[in-house]
Amino acid sequence: MRPKLSVSERSSRRVVITGIGLITPYAVGREQSWQNLVSGKSTTCLLDDLSNQLNRPVAGGVIPDQQLSSTSPLNQIPFQTEPSITLALKATEEAIQDADLDLNQISRESTGCVIGSSKGGMASFAQMAELPHMSLEDQKQVPSDFWLQCFPNAASQSVAKHYDLRGAALAPVSACATGFSSIMRAADLIRDGVCDTVFAGGADASLLPAVLGSFQRMGVLATDFQSSHEACRPYDRRRNGFVVGEGAGILVLESLEHAINRNSVPYAEWLTGGLGSDSTHLMQFDVSAKSLAKLITGILDRARISPSEIDYINMHGTGTQINDLYETRAIKNAMGAVSHSVSCSSLKGGMGHLLGAAGSVELAFTLLAMRDNLVPPTVNLENPDPECNLNYTPLKAEPKEIKKAMKLSFGFGGHLVAGLIRKWDPSS
Repeated sequence: MRPKLSVSERSSRRVVITGIGLITPYAVGREQSWQNLVSGKSTTCLLDDLSNQLNRPVAGGVIPDQQLSSTSPLNQIPFQTEPSITLALKATEEAIQDADLDLNQISRESTGCVIGSSKGGMASFAQMAELPHMSLEDQKQVPSDFWLQCFPNAASQSVAKHYDLRGAALAPVSACATGFSSIMRAADLIRDGVCDTVFAGGADASLLPAVLGSFQRMGVLATDFQSSHEACRPYDRRRNGFVVGEGAGILVLESLEHAINRNSVPYAEWLTGGLGSDSTHLMQFDVSAKSLAKLITGILDRARISPSEIDYINMHGTGTQINDLYETRAIKNAMGAVSHSVSCSSLKGGMGHLLGAAGSVELAFTLLAMRDNLVPPTVNLENPDPECNLNYTPLKAEPKEIKKAMKLSFGFGGHLVAGLIRKWDPSS
């Protein structure tokens, strides 16, 4: 149970998180996704149809619930709704319910949404490519505005339209850091007084031959695995790439005053976040990890939090050789000797890399870890790389009180995002 919120507190521009909506390769829904994650399961599997088209084995996370089977690009019929839009709408619905938010009792003018996607409607692009090959009669049945689903802002616009939101509607794009940078932008809207409530996060449905083929040519997909469940191995000496998954993570952010006025009980308070870049290379980082270390130090200084106060770091941890070592070095450089005692984990070994949705889904899991005082495991970490020597919580979840947590997200092209949250305490 979350502690009750004292209605005697008054602070208008502090930001709290009050609702979580999740659709992941683990399950459709927040609680089932969380339970499967902390059990140490892996849900990655082979996508046979895509493997045949790409002429090689491909591992990927697939949303398992039948109620969303129509959103899978593997089962598409011509010109259906963009899957990432469906994912965003369903996750937003759950987040609103979790926050116990009565939309008839809030101002639509001060309610906004910040929902990003790393690539936009790729499934819709694929459908549009089929248009010239269709009969004239079939072409006439395609809605004239269907092409708008291809835009990166399609999910954000759809959520704003569905709920008649009249506040800011934004769609950040920062590659695989998109989901987390969307959360940070939403917090800024509340702190700046633009909105009182924001639905924020990311949605991604990229299990498509064109996307997976591109990652294959970049050399970042997992290879050489005996079982698809073991394909992605963050921080393991055998790691050689990530697994693509799809899903959505949407959070409800509110000003503290707004939450107090409706007697809500937050999960956590958003403390601060920061953006950085490492423009060394499209797919590589500076081996010294100076940019990320500086970013981590900066957010700790702004929040006036010492490294020893951090109870958990939710890592980006893709399972590539470069990323995992870079992230490890940055944490050690920024936090010193404390870095070896803080609990860390990457969630991608079990559910894959959700690309534009990864950051918001992983932050949502971090909130649930705070709620349940349980550090989620790094799945498939059986043979640690000697150079990756932090406490990554291998294989099994660990009980631990988590009062303050850090989240890290990166993206191809050098996008860096870091943020801090604090478990809600009505006395703080």
